[in-house]
Amino acid sequence: RILHPLPLRVIAASDVPSVRDVQPPTCTSMLRRAASRGFDASTLPRAAAQATLLQASRGFAAAASEPKDLSAAWASLAAYDSKAAGAFLNGEAAKAKAELGAAGYALAREYVVDHGKSLNFDGTVEVDSFDAANLWLREADGRAILAFRGSDTQKNLANVRSTETCSMYGHRLQAAVAEGEFAPLVALMSAGDFSGCRVLAVTGHSLGGGCASMLAVLMNDKSDPLGFGEARKTVDELYGFGATAVFHNSEAETPNEYGCHFRGAFRGAIYRTLRTVDGVEVQDRAFNLATKCFHYPKTGLVSLRSSRSAPVAYRSSGLQGAPRWRHLVQETPVDDNLFPLHSPLNYVRWLGAQKKRVVEIAQVEQAGLVYGAGDRGGLRRSLAATAGDPPPL
Repeated sequence: RILHPLPLRVIAASDVPSVRDVQPPTCTSMLRRAASRGFDASTLPRAAAQATLLQASRGFAAAASEPKDLSAAWASLAAYDSKAAGAFLNGEAAKAKAELGAAGYALAREYVVDHGKSLNFDGTVEVDSFDAANLWLREADGRAILAFRGSDTQKNLANVRSTETCSMYGHRLQAAVAEGEFAPLVALMSAGDFSGCRVLAVTGHSLGGGCASMLAVLMNDKSDPLGFGEARKTVDELYGFGATAVFHNSEAETPNEYGCHFRGAFRGAIYRTLRTVDGVEVQDRAFNLATKCFHYPKTGLVSLRSSRSAPVAYRSSGLQGAPRWRHLVQETPVDDNLFPLHSPLNYVRWLGAQKKRVVEIAQVEQAGLVYGAGDRGGLRRSLAATAGDPPPL
């Protein structure tokens, strides 16, 4: 375990309420809805009718399915409940908590690190500086969201902008985030905190997204650098909104070692906002390090342009190597200003519950570069079996 001299405190929420689980629509209910719209399934064989109705009712299924990334975005916004974040964001955080409550989540645990005094985000007032992470649990189905707070002080901003590196947990990491932000928080956590989670998603906005990325990779590393034990709950999903890139490019790729059956990628995505300035499309300035010498874990990428346009999703690579979308981030200019693109509200409102438009980036399958099936950490063995370094995709 990591020891840290900072004063630490853990606040545990009590009596997580039970929420009635919502079941997906049955074939019978879909038949009734289709009939009400003039569709006659009686002329089709049973199997064909079911298949046709499943196709015809995609809109219903999409509406009934949970927007998991939107819940993660709410949890990321809810973490801005500190005095340093200011009254406006505090109000939005309260609304986000209400949205999570309506979706059946309750705060199960809060991790807080006291960093003393710092100037607030605007640099106008000295405030108490606290880093935090909140664990939200839905008791009905065991789904949990661990959300790390983003930058809310000048000290946080200086840390996410630094390009210094360090060797920690078996990786080359962005030093200020790893040592100054992530390590003190993870020192408060234990394997038992997540033992009751059937599904564990990690998330965060800005600095919080960088910490979430780090936890996902390290929790799923077979070597167990966090010391949580072999029986620990691994991370199932990763959602980073305007996230800080924390893995140095000296590491060719940063995969999900326990996710071999997903081709080494985490379920979820890194989310970025974009706008057009003087005829040039620019991305959230938080991606500055990702255009230089740092990168994100292997997962998808989602581009958000407004609440009126569908999010554009790019899948990760099916081969060993970097995600096939990495060049899109590296080649897109960053905005001259941090705001308005970096606002956590944009990541909630522009994502919404819209259906995503998936764009495929071509790749060439090469013998020897496809991940092995693996089991409980078999990805490392699969990588070791490949001679030489895999080329970037």
